[in-house]
Order: sequence, then C-alpha cells, then structure tokens
Amino acid sequence: MDGSLFVLLLLSGLFWSSSALSRQYHYMNTRMSWPEAQSYCRERFTDLATVDSMDDVNRLVNIVEAGYNGSVWIGLKRGTQARWVWSNGDDTLSQYINWSKDEPQSPYECALTGSVHWRSYMCSYTSFFSCYNESTGYIRVTLGKNWTEAQRYCRTYHTDLSIIRNNEDANRLREIIVYPEYLWFGLFLDSWEWSDKWNRFFRYWAAGQPSQSSGSGDCVGMSRNNSGKWAQYSCDLQQPFFCYGDEKFVRKQIVRLKLSCNGQCALNDHSLQTAILNKISEKLTSMGLQNDSKISWRKGEGEEVFHEEINSTATSNKCRGP
Repeated sequence: MDGSLFVLLLLSGLFWSSSALSRQYHYMNTRMSWPEAQSYCRERFTDLATVDSMDDVNRLVNIVEAGYNGSVWIGLKRGTQARWVWSNGDDTLSQYINWSKDEPQSPYECALTGSVHWRSYMCSYTSFFSCYNESTGYIRVTLGKNWTEAQRYCRTYHTDLSIIRNNEDANRLREIIVYPEYLWFGLFLDSWEWSDKWNRFFRYWAAGQPSQSSGSGDCVGMSRNNSGKWAQYSCDLQQPFFCYGDEKFVRKQIVRLKLSCNGQCALNDHSLQTAILNKISEKLTSMGLQNDSKISWRKGEGEEVFHEEINSTATSNKCRGP
C-alpha cells in the first residue's frame, strides 16, 4: 500500500484511546475562586498545584499564558494548626529538637540558633545567618538581614537556610558560630497547608508575605511578574489557576474507513492489519502524538474489521470498515 493510504488511515482514525502524559502541571486560563478551582482540578486532574522546589516554581512561571501578569491560584491555603518546619521543605523536626528552656514562645514565628540552643524571635529582626550549600556545607553570612531576606539570599547564592536533622548537623553548625551570637537558620512557624495534604513545607513568599493582619486572605496565588513569588488573597477572588496530575478523562474516537482496491480485497488478513497498525504507530510517534495512545481495529459482525461492498457500476471493489 502506498503512503496516501496510510495518511488516509491516520486521518480517518481507528479505535484510538489516549491517556495523559506523566504527572505534570496544567495552566487553566479560566477565572474561578479558590474553592471552585480546587473542585475543578480534583474532578479533572488530581488537585490544585502543589509546589516543592524552585524548579517547580520556574515550571509554573513558564506555562502561564504569555501576556498575563496577574496572580494564579496554587493549592496552598491557611490551615488550622501551626507547626515548626524547615525552609527547604523537609519534615524532619521530629527527629531532632534543641529549643532553649521555655521555647518556642508566641507570637514569634522564626528561629535563631546559638552555639548551644535554639530560640524563637520576630521574623523582622536583623541578624547574621547561616546558609547551607550541597557541595560545601554550612556557611556563616555576616550580613544583617531579617529571616525572609536571609532565606532569599541563601536560595540565590547557595541552597537554602541551614537545617539541623541530627546531632552531627548541630555540631557542624556550631563550628561556624561565634559565641555569643545567634544566627538565623531554616526553622520557621508555618500555618499553611496544601490542598492535597502533601507534607512538604517549601514556601516562596513575596516580600511582606504572609501577612498576619485580619482580612489579608486565606488562599495563595503565584505572581508571574514577580518571579513566581506567592501572596495571599481572598479565596473568593476570581483568577486563573494551576492543576497538577494526569488527566482523568480518556479521549476515544471511532471513525469509519473506506478503501478502494483493484481485484480481490485482502484487508481482513490479520498479518496485513497488524502491519498497517505498526505503520500508523510509527507515524504517530514521528509526529509526537503517540505517548500512551493505543490504537486498534474495531471488529464488526463475524469478527471482521472490513467487509466488502460490490459496486455494480464500476469494475473496482470497495472494502468498508465497520
């Protein structure tokens, strides 16, 4: 069979079911409130977007529709309980705790580490701080910054603010502390949670966020024109949103295919049908359309794919698919 026949087969289609690609983000250019967006994502994908790292932030920024510079909902919302967690998102605080006596104290939401113990303090306080780098370890930075500024500096020039997972980490960090100073490190009090209940605590707040003032909003959006940084908004605000996960709906298409042939039609030969399907699969792959798609012949009565039609006004026969 020549190439035109395979093009006809490709365009006409067979029985073709297509599932979504592997886990990914989806930008929805439809304005909804946060609860409406959550319901939409849960119905059609997995949930509103969960963000674990700067790589995820950059991926989201890159899929926002060109020209849109507003905010986009992600899956973060104010929770009912506050807990001390690490800046890099790790949930390891239960493995090692070293608070001073009577610490932590309310209403402080950020933590300093000294050569012996930790203490809670107001996040706006200006202090030296400690970053960690995956290749060089802990770094003492002698620049006066508040906790959020220190976090931003560490993420820009190193990996993140320092974390302490065990006694070995604590001892290594003590080596760079000049007594009696205290340094900012990666511990902070968090009261936000992901829609899918994911237990990672990576945050990427804009300056001045999150706000503790009343009426500042309980739902979180990402700003494309501010490097993907996050801010809180009223959950009733109508704006686009990100979903994540595989698409739940499987697209299926059934079409009829009609072929003409000179002489005897042999399209019900199994080996020929297999060869045709293989050729179509190659074509789909070359066009980037194969992915997890499945194509197959749809059999009619008598388990045949094609049945012959006799054209009494012409010498050629026609084979029609069911």
